[in-house]
Amino acid sequence: MSDTLLLVGTGLVGGSFARAAKARGVFHRVVGMDRDPAALAEAVRLGVVDAAAESFIGHAAVCIAVPVAGIAACVRDAVADGARHNGVPVFDVGSVKAPILEALQPVPPNYVPCHPIAGSERQGPAEARADLFEGRAVVLTPVATTDPDAVATVTGYWEGVGARVVTEDPDDHDRRFALVSHLPHLVAFAFMEVAAEGPLDVVGNGFRDFVRTAGADPDVWTDILHANAHEVRGRLDELLDVLASYGTMVGDDPARLRQRLTQVVANKQSFDALDR
Repeated sequence: MSDTLLLVGTGLVGGSFARAAKARGVFHRVVGMDRDPAALAEAVRLGVVDAAAESFIGHAAVCIAVPVAGIAACVRDAVADGARHNGVPVFDVGSVKAPILEALQPVPPNYVPCHPIAGSERQGPAEARADLFEGRAVVLTPVATTDPDAVATVTGYWEGVGARVVTEDPDDHDRRFALVSHLPHLVAFAFMEVAAEGPLDVVGNGFRDFVRTAGADPDVWTDILHANAHEVRGRLDELLDVLASYGTMVGDDPARLRQRLTQVVANKQSFDALDR
């Protein structure tokens, strides 16, 4: 069998997987496709991929690294063009899982849904890094029809690039990441709209850290937030209630405000201890 990976989407995450896979010998050759010809040309020029791909046929595996709204169609194309017949694993890097699986019914057995918990607000093949997944979690969300051999193979790919693999139910995944990823990005985008009224000529590191994720790819995050809207809206409603209570406390109840902030700091310290 070919020892070539087909990478569909040559941006930061997909490009980083390609660089890591070649550097660590998981694949010896990577070929690419991209809806943006300029991005694909840049990926070839930079050595992120070795060449442009002509089709989905003849590869050892297919990694789909396109925005969430395009993943299901790419999986269908990969399966229709040859992956079904030789059973090669098809896997993605999308941040939302359940809507993709629903769109694919019936889910091809050789498709393994994946979400690497690694990334950056930076964009494009020029930002791809071979160490992006080192020590980072990758969540796999296989379903009942997913081929266990495909899961084992894809697990090996991720472990081969230095990641640790965990498995989760797709709905649980989307619920979890609405809180820990999708809502924080939405808040950063919204806050940056307010902050853009300025002045922004003198700001501290706290401001820069808070708005860092507001520099993320608009296409990617439009798709993520729309696909996981149900879960994000629920968490957003909770946040708005909490913010309203803080709005009352800052003017009317400083003692209660201090109590709440003290509890928040304790919660943050507990989180930091778990995150080490």
